[in-house]
Amino acid sequence: MVEGNPSQIRNPSAKIINMTQYDTFSANWPIVGHTWAIDQLRRALQFERTRHAYLITGPASIGKTTLAWTLATALNCQGDTPPCGHCRSCKLMASGSHSDVMVVESEHVGATLKIEQIRELQHSLALRPYEGRFKVAILRRFHEANPAAQNALLKTLEEPSSQVVLILTAEHSDVLLPTIVSRCQVLNLRPLALEETATALRDTWHVEPDQATLLARLSGGRIGWAIRSIDDTAELELRHESVNVLEQAVTGTRYERFQLAEDLAKDKPTLLTVLDIWQTYWRDVLLTVTGSQTPLVNIDHEGAISQIATAITPEVAQRALEATRRTIIQLGQNANTRLCIEVLLLDYPFAKPSR
Repeated sequence: MVEGNPSQIRNPSAKIINMTQYDTFSANWPIVGHTWAIDQLRRALQFERTRHAYLITGPASIGKTTLAWTLATALNCQGDTPPCGHCRSCKLMASGSHSDVMVVESEHVGATLKIEQIRELQHSLALRPYEGRFKVAILRRFHEANPAAQNALLKTLEEPSSQVVLILTAEHSDVLLPTIVSRCQVLNLRPLALEETATALRDTWHVEPDQATLLARLSGGRIGWAIRSIDDTAELELRHESVNVLEQAVTGTRYERFQLAEDLAKDKPTLLTVLDIWQTYWRDVLLTVTGSQTPLVNIDHEGAISQIATAITPEVAQRALEATRRTIIQLGQNANTRLCIEVLLLDYPFAKPSR
């Protein structure tokens, strides 16, 4: 995901949303990796075979919003090779002021996208495009939509207008109504390769080689996270603290785990980020316990990871990884936060890594 200066986009609820103004990459698509998805979309634009709805899935900070925003730009581009970046429509998109493009999302990460927001969006989509070919709605983090909001959107998907394109982003498609997924073209973005991420950081953002390699590993192929971490030390500090907390939990008592659950449940948005980091940690443990030669993400905690790996079986490591992912999904479905994290911490094995 390409980062830049924040633009302001107004959604139908008149809420200001921070978006991103991107630089131009090769073929006018400001995307690092995901070439297969770009090729599909470019061909659809070239032959005028665009779908009325897209669902872009993948982990947080992998580039879903960047791809959605670029597709929205390309759909109304007036140039020969969309998105050209130079026509009036592209310039309006770059400034965040295109009247035919709307962004709808929950109030913050971990909050709920509500039916009232979908109804306001539907009212806006019922109007003809003001100056573009399409009215485009980007529904970010749609996995946070409650059942009523999902059902409300289904009506728009079932009766699509030829002048409306919906672009949904979600971390997982399995938390959405199957009828919604079936009516969208699904683009499942996967983490970038280690070297691809490191090369982009070195060549485009001029990061020192050693730091680029470290950020590439820590990001787990999530280029957006890696880019933010170049200047934002808070990302790295949160990641370091999250790993330390997990290692303390693995060595701690049940009482200590309950105390940890109480603390973590107080800040759901941060908790979701912590769980993403814990996923990478248990992946590293699983790789180590199975003797895989795949590079670790949390390379600076390799010693502790090795110690945990010697104390558990591959099956236990796999269960811990699956339990973490399951908890992320449950929290996205608005399950009780504290209960979810308590169950997760009790599912984790008890092992004592040596420093």
